[in-house]
Amino acid sequence: MDDTEKSPPFGTIIRAKNGDVLGYDSTGLLMVLSDSVIENIAERLPEKGSASTDWIDPRILGNVDAWDIRRSGEWLLFHANLEGQQGIRQFRRLEHPKDADSAPSIFADGAGPLLGVLSLGGPRRATTFETKLKFPWHVLAPADEIGAAGYAGTETAAVESTLQRVPEMTRDTALSDAIVARQHRAHEALSLLVTRTETDSSSSISDFVSGAAYENFLTAIKSLKAAADRLNRPAALYAIGLDFALEDVWSDPSTYQYGIFALVAQITADIAKLNMRCPPILAHFDCGTHHISDHPILRAQTELAWQGATHGLCYTAPSYMFKQDRFGRPDSASLANMAEIDACALEALHDDKEWLCPTFLLAEREANDCQIRVRARALSDLVIDKNDPFGSGACCGFSLSGADNAPELVDVSVCADDPQDIILTFDKAPTGSALEVLYAFGQDLERADVDFPSACGSVRDTWAFETEQNVVLHRWAMPAAIPVW
Repeated sequence: MDDTEKSPPFGTIIRAKNGDVLGYDSTGLLMVLSDSVIENIAERLPEKGSASTDWIDPRILGNVDAWDIRRSGEWLLFHANLEGQQGIRQFRRLEHPKDADSAPSIFADGAGPLLGVLSLGGPRRATTFETKLKFPWHVLAPADEIGAAGYAGTETAAVESTLQRVPEMTRDTALSDAIVARQHRAHEALSLLVTRTETDSSSSISDFVSGAAYENFLTAIKSLKAAADRLNRPAALYAIGLDFALEDVWSDPSTYQYGIFALVAQITADIAKLNMRCPPILAHFDCGTHHISDHPILRAQTELAWQGATHGLCYTAPSYMFKQDRFGRPDSASLANMAEIDACALEALHDDKEWLCPTFLLAEREANDCQIRVRARALSDLVIDKNDPFGSGACCGFSLSGADNAPELVDVSVCADDPQDIILTFDKAPTGSALEVLYAFGQDLERADVDFPSACGSVRDTWAFETEQNVVLHRWAMPAAIPVW
């Protein structure tokens, strides 16, 4: 065939005994592959675990309003219209988890890292209520059938990589719910959060540091990481709660203070060993109960309140602003308010801003011997709330101890020349060698019809936040016991 002749439209280049191997046609080269080669390609493309486009009956999920079911590895991904305020969105569920003891749980396909909101403390921290969350598919716990309230120090937790919805409201689930609610109102990406509260019955800070609650707390962090790995996303700690004060019945104030700082340092170090960053550690200033208005451990918190921030510990609120029962436990409305103010603090701290309730640091005599100036550190001007919502009385929560001439406190006012100072005016000049100004300590235990802790006050700053329940929260001043100079 010379150069002027056209090539045939098809032909064979290589032929074997069992047929053509390489040929051509008008489109180019043609290759015939063996069955073994085809099987090898099938194993590689598409990759195992990739999403399937085959139709899946939504009844595989049970009787839920779901559609667009597809597989992605061991997960079922789908859209659904489920209870809660999150609206129609994408959810996920493990299809056939071999390592789960119970039926797999549906939860939201939240954005970003899997966030941990974890806490440890005494028995009061594990207070729970059968209250529905606003975003129940975004707030989860390790799937060990224990729920969000943890093991209470009675058993040793195991690492879990599966997650389940929480059946109750705790401090941590309420906080997580509040975080998602704020994201939802701001039209931001909704997070997926894992919660767990671990407590035990330790009676001293030294026992608590090495107790069952702490070990289970570390296991909860490991479960967070394992669950994140299974979701193929990073894990991050968003908040840690610390709630251990009146539970300590053995330590002196100094031992308690140093014990708390040592615990915070240990938490930070152990989290670093897990290649994670320690988040803000939050606490409420324990103001006692209906029956305890003063106690050495309560007073020991005063130094923690103003020094804690340098150690990574943030006191977000004094507990006198929350109603409680006779056992010192908050009611469900108060628990929700605790979560809201903690969420406000976290929002500031994660934005590298400061969060500080007014903290009294110094008390000194004025030129007028009948007056004592109490100096505070606050993020805005001080306010004496005339509504006195907690029943602190005409003295606004202030009193004077150590006087030998029984002076009467006749006026409490914000200082005109410095709105972060309080002026206490007495009917006569206080005398005594160990004068001490008290705020929110040692008050009347017999107040009628008041459900707040007996130690309280009516001083706050100008900050305010209105919750979805139309409750206005303020940054109320921390209790204080300050010597007079």
